[in-house]
Formats: sequence, structure tokens, C-alpha cells
Amino acid sequence: MNFKRSVLVGAALFAASVVSAQAATKVEFWSHSLAPTYDAYHKELVAKFNSSQKEIDLTWKDLGWGAMKPAIVAAVAEGNVPGLALVPTDWMNEMAPKLLTPVTKIIAPFKGQYTDAALANATVDGQIYGFPSYQVTAVMVYNKDMLAKAGVKPEFKTLDDVFNASKQIKAKTGKPGWASKLQDGFQGWFMFEGLPIVSGGKAVFNSPKHVALVQKFADAYKEGTIVKDVNLDFDKQIAGFANGSFAMFAEGGHAVKKIKDANPAAYAAADVTTFPLGDNGKFAFGGWTTMYVVPKGQKDLASVAKVAQFITGEEAQAMFSKASYTFASTKNANAIVAKDVAMNDDKDPGKKAFKMGGSVISKTRHFMLKDLPAGADEAALGKVMNDKIDAAIQGRIPVKQALDEAVAAWNVQFAK
Repeated sequence: MNFKRSVLVGAALFAASVVSAQAATKVEFWSHSLAPTYDAYHKELVAKFNSSQKEIDLTWKDLGWGAMKPAIVAAVAEGNVPGLALVPTDWMNEMAPKLLTPVTKIIAPFKGQYTDAALANATVDGQIYGFPSYQVTAVMVYNKDMLAKAGVKPEFKTLDDVFNASKQIKAKTGKPGWASKLQDGFQGWFMFEGLPIVSGGKAVFNSPKHVALVQKFADAYKEGTIVKDVNLDFDKQIAGFANGSFAMFAEGGHAVKKIKDANPAAYAAADVTTFPLGDNGKFAFGGWTTMYVVPKGQKDLASVAKVAQFITGEEAQAMFSKASYTFASTKNANAIVAKDVAMNDDKDPGKKAFKMGGSVISKTRHFMLKDLPAGADEAALGKVMNDKIDAAIQGRIPVKQALDEAVAAWNVQFAK
């Protein structure tokens, strides 16, 4: 081969390699408030996927708490959507079908890897809208020193036990006993206690039992035995516990792990116990599931499906479960993690939380409104309920009045 021909052949091979490199489809997936704690996990996940094939170039971006919803809305409006976005299941229900693409067809070849419960959670009006990801169940996280000072034993069989312990902690330490998760809205508390929200096409959450439950929270708020913040989001909750602002909160192992990052001394002073089961032992508290959804406008569903199968597969979910102390939504990952000796250390609060959560994961539910009349705006209804109940808990209006007004507003909407 002469020099000229060699140059031409080399140039052709170089051009082909450039075209090949440029041909890789770019797919970006968004996680939700997982950075920087899980940066290493996501970087490893992306590297493993990209090294396993050459057709897709996978990238990752994390959005902070509160940023995901607006980002999805903006991306759909602008026509520049990511391949996948991680959202809580109730957000998926709220966004489908207006902002999301159903994935029923593209998940079909590998949907057998997920549990039946996870797939049921991913289904809206007969269509699957999400690839199930990690799930959480809560334990009670507590400060050992504060409970010892208050003379409180970390044994809670009923919600009243929690309120009574909170009152005792406040009396002995001057600090609120419990951050009561009001920031997530109140409908979950009704469902946890087995109280109906809607029946026969009408809102019914103003019965004497509903009033009595809200009144317990209102009384505790007034007394300062629970944290006086109805918007105590996840990150503020972790920070508050880490700096000793209150004694107890109910969350999953992932939250316990974050305490270690925020304040190692607070982590050393932390321990966990079970949270009472609700509705006469039927439900575990703090059930929370997540889904990777496909924002509307995404055209390369084949590539997205390959990414989704990988990042929500057994191996990836087992990896994340070990990293975060959360639970997988696939059939075998939880059993794999449970057998890992390193995950069975009861001296480590996060691992203990994982173990305790695993004992009630079968009773864990992500409480979501069902059987709403056609066309009902769940987000708007939720806002009406929560605004009224927040006002009642803060003492601005009587509890019965708040629930009556919220129920009336719901039923006006249902009648349209």
C-alpha cells in the first residue's frame, strides 16, 4: 500500500469512527433529591451502562426537592424532555396522562422483574406510566439522649403512645418530641387510620372520627409537643434532627443515613424503633414508592426502554438498596440484600432501620386517592384539604369548620 492510499484509508477509518461515535443516542435521566449522597452510586450505574453497549450514551442529572415538577412541566412545554425522570408515585398519578407518556408497550418484555404491587402502583386507568424504582417504609428514629432524659421508653404500639411520649419529651427537655410529617399532607393520616376520604362519589372526611384525629394534631401543635412547621420538608427534617431541634421523626433508612452525612455525632446518638401499625395493624406508616416516568414528547422510546430496564433492574435496585437502605420494587433484589451480612448490623442505626422496615414492608402502602369522579383535579382537591387542615392545626379555624368547608369544596367540584 503506497503512502497516499494509506492516508486515504486511514482518513476513511477515522471518519467512520467519528460517525460511529456521533451515532450514539444520548439519553438523560433525572433523579430527585439524591445528590450528593448517592453520587457514587449514580456514577457507577452510568459507567456500567455505557460500558455495556455503544448505541446509547447515558447521562445523569439530579434535581433538588421541589424542582422536579416545574422542570418536567417546562421540559414538556419546550419540547426538550429527558428520557426518564424519577418522581413519587402520587406525582405520577397527578401528571398522567397530561404530562407523561404511557410505557405499557415498552415495559412489556421485562415487566416480569417487578412485583405485582409495584406494577399496580405504576398503573393509571389501565395504562402503565412508570418503571418502578425504590420504595420506603418508615421506622421511628429517635435521639437516645433526649428520650432517656425524658424517661421515655422507645416502645410505641399506638399513635396515642407517640403523642403521649412527645408531651413527656417536651415537658422534660423543652423541645418538641416529634416531627409529625404534616408536610406530606393529611390524607395519608386519614388512610393510615382506616378513615375514608371518598365514598359513593362524595367526600366524607368530616365525620366525628376524622375531626377527632385532626384535633389530636391541633392540640399537640398548640402545646408545642410536635414541631410547629407544617412545611417541614425532607431536608429540613434531617437538619432539624441532626441539630437536636426535636427528638423523633418517622422515615425510612435512607433518611437515617442522611443524618450521618449531616452530623456524625447526631448519628451516634440516634437509634430506631418500630412505628405503630395503623388501622388495627393493617398498615405500616410512611409507605412511599417512586417511579421513573417518561415525560410527554420523548420520541426515542426504544432507547429509553433499554435504559429503564437497566437502571430499574434487579442488579441496579439491589445496589441502590445497599447504598440507601431503601427497598427494591423488583422481585429478587430485597432478598439478595437481606442476605448480605454487612446489612445486618443492629449497631448501625441506618442498617437497623432497613432491617426493621423489612419486617413490615408487606404492610406498606403508598396512600393515594382512588375512585375519584371522572375529571376531578386531584392536585387541586389535595390543596383545598391541606390548606384547611393546616389552618385548623395552626389554630386559625376550628377543626370541624375546616373539614366541613373542605368537604363542601370537594363535593362542589365533584358535582361539575
